[in-house]
Amino acid sequence: MSAIGEGVVQMDDKASHKSHGKAPPRKRRRIVISCTECHRRKQKCDRKMPCTNCVSRNKETSCHYETGTPLAKPDRKGSSLDNDHSPESLETLPIKTVDFGYATNSASTLGILRKIEGGGEPLVGMPTENFDGDSFGIRERYKTLVRLLPARTYVEKLAEIYFRDINWQYCSVDEPVCRELMNQWYSMPFNILTISGPQALDPSLRAFPALLFQMLASALLYLPEGEEETFESLKYTSNMTFEDLAFDYSESGVSILSLLGKRQMSIMTVLAGWVRAAFLKYTGMVTEAWHQVGTSIRDGQEIGLHRDQMDPQPSADDSTEDALEKMWMAQCRRRVWMNLLGWDLHTGAVLGRPTSVDFRLMNRALPVDSVIPKDRRKSPIVPRGDNDPPTPLTRAIWSWEAMRPLRDILDLEKEGPFPKDFSKVEKIHQELLDLQARTPPPFRMENPDTRFDHLPECWWLPFVRPSLPQLISFNIMALHRPYVFTRATSRYEALKASLDMLEAQKSYFALMKPQQHKTFTLFFGTFDAVIMIASIYILFPKEHAELLPKVRQHFDWAIERFEKMSTRNRLAQAALGVLHAIYIRFKKAVGGGFLVKDPSEVGGSCTSNSETSRSYSDMQTPSSLSEHSPHNASSVSNMNISSTLQQKQERGESVSSSTGLTPAEGADNNIFANADWTLPTNFDFSSIMPIYPMGDIAYNELTAIPTGDGTSTTWPEAYPGPTTTGSSLTSSIPAGPIGEEQPSAWQFGGEFGNDTLWTILNQFPTY
Repeated sequence: MSAIGEGVVQMDDKASHKSHGKAPPRKRRRIVISCTECHRRKQKCDRKMPCTNCVSRNKETSCHYETGTPLAKPDRKGSSLDNDHSPESLETLPIKTVDFGYATNSASTLGILRKIEGGGEPLVGMPTENFDGDSFGIRERYKTLVRLLPARTYVEKLAEIYFRDINWQYCSVDEPVCRELMNQWYSMPFNILTISGPQALDPSLRAFPALLFQMLASALLYLPEGEEETFESLKYTSNMTFEDLAFDYSESGVSILSLLGKRQMSIMTVLAGWVRAAFLKYTGMVTEAWHQVGTSIRDGQEIGLHRDQMDPQPSADDSTEDALEKMWMAQCRRRVWMNLLGWDLHTGAVLGRPTSVDFRLMNRALPVDSVIPKDRRKSPIVPRGDNDPPTPLTRAIWSWEAMRPLRDILDLEKEGPFPKDFSKVEKIHQELLDLQARTPPPFRMENPDTRFDHLPECWWLPFVRPSLPQLISFNIMALHRPYVFTRATSRYEALKASLDMLEAQKSYFALMKPQQHKTFTLFFGTFDAVIMIASIYILFPKEHAELLPKVRQHFDWAIERFEKMSTRNRLAQAALGVLHAIYIRFKKAVGGGFLVKDPSEVGGSCTSNSETSRSYSDMQTPSSLSEHSPHNASSVSNMNISSTLQQKQERGESVSSSTGLTPAEGADNNIFANADWTLPTNFDFSSIMPIYPMGDIAYNELTAIPTGDGTSTTWPEAYPGPTTTGSSLTSSIPAGPIGEEQPSAWQFGGEFGNDTLWTILNQFPTY
């Protein structure tokens, strides 16, 4: 059988030779003249015995030669197996490996092998970290993208707007370094890109255009009034807006980073991704911003931002200038990593999403609070004293300190509405109060230290005072968020924290100019607080009636702010319908409480200083003015009951029983002030998921939709989901003014589950 098979092979082989007209080429025999070690490592061998390379690596015993040994043996039969390698030759062929995603600076298995086998040099077949930018396609694509940058005059003007109006809030982009790289970029000969491509550039300069594009995009969103005409020539179509141009610039920056890939990344790569995340938040693309933050964190880990030992370290051979340069570069890396961790932690808490990293597992030093010099090579790092003016870095460091407790809060939230030990909640709550008391005097809202307000470099201080305190207020609200439906004390603390957030938002909005209404803080700080307050009063209207006048006033101010922001802020525009629907339920839940007026109330407006304040009567809606005295009398009696509720209930007490269930049926036991509303018997409040209003807007397309008929109040065995799903965020904007009841019933729609607050609220009639 083997002879027959061999004959078949020979016949086929001869037929193949005839069809091609000539015999297949034979493989060239290659003589190996290097020693086995140099041949394995692909190094040049000097043919000594032992060779110099083996001596330097203490491999003298392994140095031997196999001169004349061929790499492959020819098949004398000329069969189709000519192209196969012999088993002996396979041992000498380099096998290309993959890096499996491991970074060269990591303590991974591959990284350890590099150090053991080659003294830090790459092993044979291991991939290198060099960026391959020599190909013609990459060179031309890179040139095409950088050509989209506007003229240097426009770049410098927009960069000035970015550093003046945006960068002080985070202090991530080092302005002196950015200016220096900009000078290097515009003084670079163009033939470098034409002949050598981006490979010829330093990794930081190579990724710098991507950072520039993101900075320009953000600055276009913050154009001050009166300066639009200066940049009008940058538009390339008649109906193009500056926001359209900003998206074009941002996408160009993303294309550059995608072209360069993940080899030889620099801190400019991380910064470009981080500024891109901020741009996405400004434009209402919160989901994409959250993903971009995670990508920037992974890029930062790739270049070792999460490790102190990866920072540039001065050596004994460095000059004073070089040593100072390395020290400041280490500080820049720490600032960027601190901001990435803060954004990751805070965004996860706001959206109800998991974080990318746990900072507690990393022993990373914080940056030194010092003034960033214009020339880093001539200025040492001098820590700021208590009597020195604060800097934007001072604000960034304190912001990080205010956000650090969120890590423990998120871990505690995983235990559900009934944690194993409620003392943890009390402990974190007290730590937050202590942190609030330690707020630096220049940053306090009450009795701030205003000694430095007149300094030109401290012009930003008034904007910080209302924005920083709400970070701690949000922490308190997030701490008690899982327990507001099962614990009276948590409802009270969450209510107070939400009111503090709205008070800070009112002051912050009054300082903002119209072009700054895109700021993400203006939206989430108001929206989350309003939804928290409204949900508490809708489900528990007989509690905390003493706070109702203040709540009602802040509700009106919040709606007024969103109406003014909606022309520039997409999130505010999308949330107007949700506010309308929950406003109707809130007003019906508290009944005549809308007529209760706080004697200390002055009726001031929340808008900017140029607008006049409105009186209390001006802020009343037509429907609220039509309330009658019977409801008011009922509300007053409810106020007397709820005013002593907090004093009688101990910390940790559930809603109405030890199990968190509603009381039995009956008018006397109804927890609602309105007789039309009721919950099923033994309804378990602990089954309601914690409230993440911002996450519902971003991920679940939360909307409020007017329906033609009333809402069914029949509670099925399985609570129904939303009646409709919203296809667009902006489709829920009400036709009439906020607060004015329409003939239709407003329902919440979106892709949320049956165990959410929105499903519960959809069961309550609004007419």
